[in-house]
Amino acid sequence: MKKITIISACVILLIAIAGGLFLFGQFQNQSLGTIKYGYQDWPGVLPYLIAYEKGFYKNRGLDVVLVKEDSYVKELEDLISGAIDFSGDVALIDVVKRVSKGVNLSVVLATDYSNGADGFVANSSVKSITGLKGKNVSVEMDTLGEYLLYEALKKDNLKLTDIKEVNLSAQDAAQAFIDKKVDAAVSYGPNLSRAVTDGDGAILYSSANSPGLIIDVLAFRSDFVKNNPAKVSAVVGAYADAMDFIEKNPGDAYTIGAKYFGISVEALTGQLKGIKLMSISENMDLMSFGSGKDSIHGLINNAYDFLKLKGDIVGDIDTTEIVDHSYVRGIM
Repeated sequence: MKKITIISACVILLIAIAGGLFLFGQFQNQSLGTIKYGYQDWPGVLPYLIAYEKGFYKNRGLDVVLVKEDSYVKELEDLISGAIDFSGDVALIDVVKRVSKGVNLSVVLATDYSNGADGFVANSSVKSITGLKGKNVSVEMDTLGEYLLYEALKKDNLKLTDIKEVNLSAQDAAQAFIDKKVDAAVSYGPNLSRAVTDGDGAILYSSANSPGLIIDVLAFRSDFVKNNPAKVSAVVGAYADAMDFIEKNPGDAYTIGAKYFGISVEALTGQLKGIKLMSISENMDLMSFGSGKDSIHGLINNAYDFLKLKGDIVGDIDTTEIVDHSYVRGIM
């Protein structure tokens, strides 16, 4: 009799567990509605496109509408205006600039950072960063390139005023170096490599020397986060699913990305070598509060100092009001 009672109790318990799991699955798969995702052709957005292609958003109840943006500037404008709901490749420094001007944006995740894709090349007369003092350096001012230059100079106790800045686009900056019109040039991607080979130069400093400095984030408007926490959580969860897929199936992932970007798999693979996609576990460390550059809070303050120097800051900021780490922690 006792044995029968125990068996009956186990059966009832298993039925209860099965029912609970079914209800949990139903809850997990409930429709959260539609959300608009804006992106451009940048390899760092690969996880978000993988999440769309493989159905990871739908698995979490989200119906994502892809909005292909003509430019980064348009993408940022659409995010601020509400034409799109989120973007995964917003430069952190642009978030800082907009927030100081009264735009309410929230950062819930770091997507990627430049890991060698940006840098500056110098001729043989410049042996070190200190050797740039008094030299002509072509750089597009008020951009991430100048921010990287500022950071490199600061490490050797130099300022932007210690060099002679020649304001040129990244492409024109590289060409000016090739034409030997400047002593050094700040650029990125193929232009940087071209300056080295065609200009007989050497990389003096790159974003790999300042990991995390040029970083892209997953950003929402603050009011959207407040009113749609389930949608935000679903996006972060889908990102985590996508990163897991990329790690386990890189070939398939790159094929999907190449299709969206309209380039070859080889080209995409080469572009990804210059950036670092951020995992959820890496975000756990980065999103923790700290004053150093291993914390997103420290990176925000560093960007603020640069923008203040350039006169691009209007008001004060509070990093704890910009960064919302709860969604990353929730996924973990």
